[in-house]
Amino acid sequence: MIFSKLDAAIYPFINLASQIVKELEENLGLNTILSPGSEVLKRSVERIKEAIYSRVTSVYKADLDVEILSHPVAILLLKSMKNLRLLHIYAEAEKNRVLLNLFSEDYEKLLALAIDGFNWHVRRENDIFFIRFDDYLKASINIIDSYWKLVNRRLVNGYVELSRRDFSRLMAEAYKTRILEKASQEEVTQVPERVEGIVEELNKEVQATLPKVDVSITDISGEYDPAAFPPCILRLLEDADRGKNLPHMARFTLATFLISIGKRPEELLDIFRKMPDFDENKTLYHLRHVAGEIGSRTKYIPPSCATLRTFNLCLPDELCHKVKHPLIYYNKKLRILRR
Repeated sequence: MIFSKLDAAIYPFINLASQIVKELEENLGLNTILSPGSEVLKRSVERIKEAIYSRVTSVYKADLDVEILSHPVAILLLKSMKNLRLLHIYAEAEKNRVLLNLFSEDYEKLLALAIDGFNWHVRRENDIFFIRFDDYLKASINIIDSYWKLVNRRLVNGYVELSRRDFSRLMAEAYKTRILEKASQEEVTQVPERVEGIVEELNKEVQATLPKVDVSITDISGEYDPAAFPPCILRLLEDADRGKNLPHMARFTLATFLISIGKRPEELLDIFRKMPDFDENKTLYHLRHVAGEIGSRTKYIPPSCATLRTFNLCLPDELCHKVKHPLIYYNKKLRILRR
């Protein structure tokens, strides 16, 4: 299968992505790529911030060269920051983006991505994938869930049988592991002095933001009162009820907000049911994933107001200007309504 430049932007683990990065680095030079005002540098920082605030990165399709280069530059910045927690957050966010895209690919492309990107020994029989057991063990080693233990899988002549969904999940996990391995390599390209200021500012934002995000989770009362919802959430609920095909970030925001205030994944199915591409099994899987019931067991929270503005999902009212997160808005509005 011949991959496109868009494929290289979506799946940085394939060989084409590495080839494009190499060619662009040779043509532009690291000094140009990391120069003040560089679109690549700007996008790399944005990519890290998406991971911090949204726990999932996006794909910038307006300039695919910028997008493809931004991934290795983001890893370079992360190595310079020496923040292990942030590195894992970034790797998880990249994994989540890749997984969501893999779910929409056809069988042949999934097979091609696995072979090209990870050199796996795999084959497909109808809608079932088979991966050689040693490749499976290497890719699944960091998955804690007992569901992925080799003893719990069906083994056929040295090959592990996987459903399409599990095969996609395994590939996304392998990508996450590759990011962590690259970032842990001892050789570090020294970032130019002019970039050190950006790294320092990014570090400050990380230190200031991550604790606040954690606090906002524990501060939720669990009371469900739509009258206290921020306007952005009310608009998303209206759009969903009208059957509008919401983009991923909108769906992620709506799901994580409602789950954060006490809704169970099963209770949210009817909200997404009117969307044109609704699939009950897939939707429930995504909802359970963001709820922390499956996968990495990480419970995701809604993006910050700043991130929602970036994705044109912000619909501010007077109270919005006094808060930085939808959950903080919800708590403040609840207190106002109780007076």
